[in-house]
Amino acid sequence: MNIKNVDLVDLASGYWKSFAIGTALELNIFSELSEREQDIESLSKSISCAPLHLEALLNSLCGMGLLDKKKNHFFLHPDQKAYLDPRSPDNMLGAFAFNQDLAGLWMKLPGCIRSGEPVLPDNPHLGSDPDRTRRFVEGMHSRAGLMARNLLPCLHPPGGSKVLDVGGGPGTFSLKLAERDPSLEITVLDLPPVVKAAAEIHAGNPALGCITFQGGDYHHCDYPRNQDTLLYCGALHQEPDEGLDALLEKMKAALKPGGQLVVVDLMLNPDRCTPVYSALFELNMMLMRPHSKVHTSRELTQRLEHCGFRDLCVSDIPHTPYRMVQGTK
Repeated sequence: MNIKNVDLVDLASGYWKSFAIGTALELNIFSELSEREQDIESLSKSISCAPLHLEALLNSLCGMGLLDKKKNHFFLHPDQKAYLDPRSPDNMLGAFAFNQDLAGLWMKLPGCIRSGEPVLPDNPHLGSDPDRTRRFVEGMHSRAGLMARNLLPCLHPPGGSKVLDVGGGPGTFSLKLAERDPSLEITVLDLPPVVKAAAEIHAGNPALGCITFQGGDYHHCDYPRNQDTLLYCGALHQEPDEGLDALLEKMKAALKPGGQLVVVDLMLNPDRCTPVYSALFELNMMLMRPHSKVHTSRELTQRLEHCGFRDLCVSDIPHTPYRMVQGTK
């Protein structure tokens, strides 16, 4: 592995950008500027901020390519407006908010590394804290909605078939599938507080008519049988090596012969160092789940082959850090 031209200063101060974005989110700057362009005087009054300090923040966001300005009037950069405007279906603000929930945990990373213990042992975003659970589900929906654009063209469940979305979280992929083909019979399975929040977020969407939300721990609860497609998207990184084979066998048992398993997640190359986002994400998960592991795509395909899946295929999902592994029962 040969990495050249490492900018140590940029690496060491990388959190500056994250906190600038988080501050803009907390101050409602993106929402304010989505309505109209504003100068410092008007914006500082509307969000009750010190003009000099606000201008420094806005200039930094311009430098980062999130905002733009003309004659001291600031506005959302046209290339980013769809992701920063709260009215846009592609907005990423929920993901930004959840990232801010995680920021404090990273300050405790040294203790986590020393002890091997999580700094957030009760996983409040998975149910013990309802507000945080909703922010988690909204954040995952925000990310998944953008990724769905590139994932869905690769997914083609037959019309009228049964789809099981295991660990489906916000149910975003299932919802997009249902919008595209209302004849599908889809079950989203996740922890009760998570699917409750997901159902509330999507309330009123007519596509919910072909989706059933099933609350349960997918490690232990029963799965619907004779499924044509099983989606396992964005949850593999929670699973250590121990027990993964049994989980894959359980998924295979839920599929009818010839059924398709689709696994989507962050995955590492064989060196386990790259892609760097996936390597860092493993640390992020260890702050909450000490035995979490970002698997390599090679490890996963070997396990699936051993489990009896055939026609295995690995592909990158364009414009995202995610990979997809498909196999047939």
